[in-house]
Amino acid sequence: MKKYRLEIPRHKLNNVLRATKIKTIEDLGAYVLFHFKDQDTEFIIYDNTKNKPYKAIFEGSLLPKDLTPFIIEEIGHSNPQISSKIKDIPQIGSDEVGFGDFFGPLVVVSAYIDQEILTKIESFQITDSKKLNDTLILMMGSELIKIIPHMKNIVNNPKYNEVNKSGKNMNEMKAMLHHNVLTKLSRKMAYTGNLYIDKFTSDNSYFKATKTMDDAPIILVPHGEISSVSIAAASIIARYYFLLEMKKIGDQFGVTIPFGAGKNVDIFAKEFLIKHGKSNLESITKHNFRNFKDLFED
Repeated sequence: MKKYRLEIPRHKLNNVLRATKIKTIEDLGAYVLFHFKDQDTEFIIYDNTKNKPYKAIFEGSLLPKDLTPFIIEEIGHSNPQISSKIKDIPQIGSDEVGFGDFFGPLVVVSAYIDQEILTKIESFQITDSKKLNDTLILMMGSELIKIIPHMKNIVNNPKYNEVNKSGKNMNEMKAMLHHNVLTKLSRKMAYTGNLYIDKFTSDNSYFKATKTMDDAPIILVPHGEISSVSIAAASIIARYYFLLEMKKIGDQFGVTIPFGAGKNVDIFAKEFLIKHGKSNLESITKHNFRNFKDLFED
């Protein structure tokens, strides 16, 4: 079995569809345009980039010759991206997305990796999600969530703002969310080993924030995404869920929501406020961010 990443020019799509003899299946996954699957062959075409080539993944024993002009890369059977610094297998690790974004929720995910799962994901580029573009995250995430046991915690903006106003700072929230998904997944998988987190605060601060929660063998790992395959997998899955949530928000208002908290976000927020009103803006943003304060300063 081989796996290929493809880019299909938009004007070539109909030719590709006519040449594809694989059975079409219904797929309601995010950004999935066409999904073909027949026995050991699978071909998925995605669309999340306006006026750019369609992204696609083909997996099978033989790539049809009609698709060979569109190959970007062959995804090999072994993946040097998978870190082996933490040797424990099985292992559970967690990572988060959304803490640096003015718009959208927080997403924290824990992931369980054992030897069987590690073998299944060898062909994926399991690395820090920040090193992967969002199109690849969407492609990978839709497959990884089927393979990797995981636990997610998605905190929408109203809940985030409520907790923040109660006195919890960002790192305290982050610690509690990580602790929650890690301990839940460890119980589900009957796992008793260490639980790894990409280090975002001191050990003392972490355990102070979680002192009323279940005891757990937590280890905060500097540069965790390159030290632990479970943290790296969790970072990809968390980003995948975050992108889906951002798409939901964008679809609700007919816009594309920008990431981060920079000047482009300030400009977008002002335009959104004018068009959709203050209450809608408040419902999808983090109120303790500078962007919010600047937007409503006197």
